[in-house]
Amino acid sequence: MVHALHVVEPRRANLDPDPALSYTLPGWAYVDPEIFEREKEAIFYRHWHYAGAADELRNPGDYVTASILDQNVIVIRGKDGVLRGFYNVCQHRAHELLSGRGNAKIVTCPYHAWSYHADGKLRTARGAEKVAGFDKKEFCLKSVRVEVFADLFVFFNLDPDAVPLSEQAADLAEEIRTEIPRFSELTSRPLAAWGDPIEANWKVVVDNYLECYHCRPAHPAFADLVDMDGYKTEAKGIWSSQKGGIGRFDNKAYAVAKDAPVQDARFWWLWPTTTFNSLPGQNGLSVGQFMPAGPTTCLSLGQNFMLPGEVRDTERQAYGANVLGPEDNMLCEAVQRGLASRGYGAGRFIHDPEGGETTEAAVHHFHRLVANALNL
Repeated sequence: MVHALHVVEPRRANLDPDPALSYTLPGWAYVDPEIFEREKEAIFYRHWHYAGAADELRNPGDYVTASILDQNVIVIRGKDGVLRGFYNVCQHRAHELLSGRGNAKIVTCPYHAWSYHADGKLRTARGAEKVAGFDKKEFCLKSVRVEVFADLFVFFNLDPDAVPLSEQAADLAEEIRTEIPRFSELTSRPLAAWGDPIEANWKVVVDNYLECYHCRPAHPAFADLVDMDGYKTEAKGIWSSQKGGIGRFDNKAYAVAKDAPVQDARFWWLWPTTTFNSLPGQNGLSVGQFMPAGPTTCLSLGQNFMLPGEVRDTERQAYGANVLGPEDNMLCEAVQRGLASRGYGAGRFIHDPEGGETTEAAVHHFHRLVANALNL
């Protein structure tokens, strides 16, 4: 007796190249742990992520640590002035070497005191002189790609063959330099967590960031601050932008002086996890990170850049931390619960060909990048 083979067809997303004709990523793409495991190798370990500010790494020995999921890295300035990246793991028994930010002209493991030069070469291994055939060259730190983007921002990539970020997003770097007032004068503030972990898949959080279709109903104060009628979204390459002029100076979010140096809202997203943000008011820029922490959990991290000596606008900060951020987090967590529903399959994009307030073109652009990376 011959039994027919049961062939399981691979699941596919119904994404059309035209956002006006396309469905969204289906719900299973946000809740299936197998999809998340595929994302690790296809997206997170192969693309560029924000590590820190270039002005944190001016001097020999200056370092920052950064991570993507379970992979922790060090970015450090060598004695020769070269910026290098390494996996943050001792080559002896795998203890992490450094944490946070600081200066370490010699990197010493806190476990057994193996030490490394800032160029990654093994300096000392206690007792190794008694070990036959011990070769220091065998135990250098493993390299990670690093790159300075738009002069101010340091990125890392675990893929040694990755295309340089400067080649993939040179137009974004130039746009940020041009559109952020006094950009070259900005200096960094400490990296910080922006609120508690979000109980939502990282793609839900990115989706929410990439459109302002939800702004009028879900962010009434933001829709009072920013002119929704003139709001524009554009997506290209591996990034997208959202821009709008000020709506009202005396608005429900926070007061903006009529002579404020920044009269516009600017939001840029860079595949896969980084954002650059500027709101009306004082000069400045924030870099945000939507960092996956698991299939249904995401961390929001950020670093602010301001003019030297300038005091942060506490009203603008309070609006972001206490109103806008929590509003977005609640939306994302409610969407995550809905994506697990048996009553949901996939949605349909709303598209304005002129890139206006209601368009979800940037979300569609993001979904196609995800689908292409995962072969969906």
